[in-house]
Amino acid sequence: MRCNWSTSEVHLLVRQTCRSAGSTVPSGRGKYRLMAAGLCLACGLGTALQAAEPDSTSLRAYAEKSQRRQAYGVYLKNHKFGWAIDELKLGRHEGQEVAVATFEMQGSFVSGGERTRFEDKSTTCFALDGKGEIIFGEERTLEDDNEITRVAVRDGAEMVITTRTRGGETKRRVPVPRETIQSARALEAWLTRPPKRGARFEHYSVSWNEEKIDTKEVFTYRGRRSLRWGGVKTDVHSVEVNIEGMNAAFEVLPDGTPLKGMLGGLFELRAEEEALAKTPGSTSFDMLLASSIRIDKSLGDPEKIESLRLKITGLAGFALPNSHRQRIHSRRGNTVVLELSRDRRLEKGMQLAASEREQYLKATPAIQSDQEAIRSLAGEIAGEEKDAFGQASKFQDWIFKNVRQTMAANASSALDVLKNRAGDCTEITLLFLALARAAGIPAREVGGVMYADEEPPVFGWHAWAEIHDGRQWVSVDPTWNQVFVDAAHIKLTEGTQDWSWVNLLGRMKIQVVKVTPGQR
Repeated sequence: MRCNWSTSEVHLLVRQTCRSAGSTVPSGRGKYRLMAAGLCLACGLGTALQAAEPDSTSLRAYAEKSQRRQAYGVYLKNHKFGWAIDELKLGRHEGQEVAVATFEMQGSFVSGGERTRFEDKSTTCFALDGKGEIIFGEERTLEDDNEITRVAVRDGAEMVITTRTRGGETKRRVPVPRETIQSARALEAWLTRPPKRGARFEHYSVSWNEEKIDTKEVFTYRGRRSLRWGGVKTDVHSVEVNIEGMNAAFEVLPDGTPLKGMLGGLFELRAEEEALAKTPGSTSFDMLLASSIRIDKSLGDPEKIESLRLKITGLAGFALPNSHRQRIHSRRGNTVVLELSRDRRLEKGMQLAASEREQYLKATPAIQSDQEAIRSLAGEIAGEEKDAFGQASKFQDWIFKNVRQTMAANASSALDVLKNRAGDCTEITLLFLALARAAGIPAREVGGVMYADEEPPVFGWHAWAEIHDGRQWVSVDPTWNQVFVDAAHIKLTEGTQDWSWVNLLGRMKIQVVKVTPGQR
């Protein structure tokens, strides 16, 4: 089967869900190595909903009141594949009393027949004076035999982040995060009122691995409703959190007890007793198969398809990108008829704006196009080729021939993929982007679904790239050795900061309307 869930994406989504759940007390959890920490929001909601009025006590008193330890079971389609623990307590860091936020997660899952085990632990220390700013952060991620550590140390008005991976050690300076104890208390005050249905509140949490470490979270209060929990009709508060386009929904009892958090139509976190949360779940459940989108008929070899017409449902609130190869034919409610064709050269080109060119040439923590190993390899592969399109073709051809495809490489950056010479579609795309940017070619990641010619026929979640060759955006799929991708690639997002596609998980359905074969 073609590339589907990467280990990094699964891990990131779970972390992202847990993080939102605890946002009314500081969390300090990094974003990327989930899938992504969102459900820990419910714990914070519990504190807020029990308060009679906004807290006006000292930061220390607030942190002491907010101390907690909550465990969660992590599920996909009712199959448990991990657990998470969110804890806040008073402690000490270098002789100074601080509020210590700890997040720990462990689990395992099968994807495409390959099993991956993961562990994640992060610790963040908040000062108990001033605004209650972050003064120290540390996170460690272990996926099978791949370990990543990040340590953030306060240095005046900045933080110095040291990242260690199999690809080596890097350091960078960033501003002090916007997440503070004071901002958490403001969110609690907003929830305590309680807000009116539909009211919103903006909050920020820290993501040490991102280029911009402040991750914006928009809370929306959805009111109270009744549901059946444990066979009993129960009143709950409903809150939705939007994180970079990704929506997570939470249910909290009136007494503050968190019940559950949902991400897309697949992932769920359930508040449980710690012993129950740590009870192992299914050992044979395949996440790739569970998240794939089955279709009603086979399309055959996607390389031989010139164009497709598909009926897509489950797109509530989601805007499909339009381009020369992907066009909405008609729309009725949340149902779209989409027309797709093989990518091609356009007769009339258009240059990139200077700001876009700068954005898509920039090195990032995951796309290290400024590192000597990447720059040297890009020059070696490109050789005498000066044309951007020709260079990109050489890069994808080299990757296809030299990087082994596997779901279990667990790389977090282009340097890791280069060192491993192995990766899934997301990881392989990182290496391609780094090589392209190192050569001066604007390049971006795109994500979506693509057809897998298997039994039963499905569309699977996939990542590929686009480069701008000076005239137009050209699609490149280095995982499947394609420049100008076939018609069976449905693009959903552009760039690494848009997680709105997560909202389609378990909801998006595809029906084949028409297949037009090509000449290949």
